[in-house]
Amino acid sequence: MFKKTSYLLVILGFLGLLVSVVLTPKSIMAEGVVESMVYIPAGEFIMGSPSGEGDSGEYPQYKVYLDAFYIDKYEVTNEDYARFLNEKGNQEEEGALWLDIDSWICPIEKREGRYQPKSGYEKHPVVGVTWYGARAYAKWRGCRLPTEAEWEKAAWGGLVGKKYPWGDKGPDGSQCNFADKNLNSSWCDKVADDGYGSTAPVGSYPPNGYGLYDMAGNIYEWVNDWYDENYYQKGRLYNPQGPDTGSYRVIRGGSWFNTAWNLRCAARYYCAPDFAINIFGFRCARSS
Repeated sequence: MFKKTSYLLVILGFLGLLVSVVLTPKSIMAEGVVESMVYIPAGEFIMGSPSGEGDSGEYPQYKVYLDAFYIDKYEVTNEDYARFLNEKGNQEEEGALWLDIDSWICPIEKREGRYQPKSGYEKHPVVGVTWYGARAYAKWRGCRLPTEAEWEKAAWGGLVGKKYPWGDKGPDGSQCNFADKNLNSSWCDKVADDGYGSTAPVGSYPPNGYGLYDMAGNIYEWVNDWYDENYYQKGRLYNPQGPDTGSYRVIRGGSWFNTAWNLRCAARYYCAPDFAINIFGFRCARSS
């Protein structure tokens, strides 16, 4: 957590003066938290897709102001989440376990009374986690889930008017993990040859302009907001938090299972918060 002292007190005894030097949020590094995060500066950005370029829930584009925040450089890994489970247990919330550990899709197992990643999957992103499980982990770590607006601004990486975190050119397998030819499924078009038939270890592909990894592909990421297809029409311009209530939570970023359409920075999808599958994971955020 952030150090409690936000002022450096320098006593100049010979003058009898007490001088306080203000430290900025960027200079206060939280042990084990902010070191693994990237600082996203305050400011405006254009949220949503241009007309004709996205789904109906991505219209209209509008200008949003966000305060500065931190967001994880990488998606939360299996070894990260196992550490959390070993301290808190795999609890049930709203009728759903935080992690669907009994499913074949789960990359974490319980051995000798402890939660452990399956061999070779330590650095892969955790999947099979519900929205409740993502929120619980973030809270345990002294963080939170990013808002949908924060996630989208972070995904752009400082670019303006582009489709993907790297620009307008569609992915070819070198930028991100998606729709691989090694994918053992007939449910998805297999158009890339990125070397991974499912999840890839976090950070396997180049970062975006903010230094964030896997903001497109690898896994969908839970964010904090409830989903409302018409939310953009309401024009919440200052630190939008999403609808007050709903039935589904927003997921962002596309996954190893998806094609390029799902990887666009502005692409919005949603799912019930108690649902877990092997394409859903998350990363954490923190207010500055």
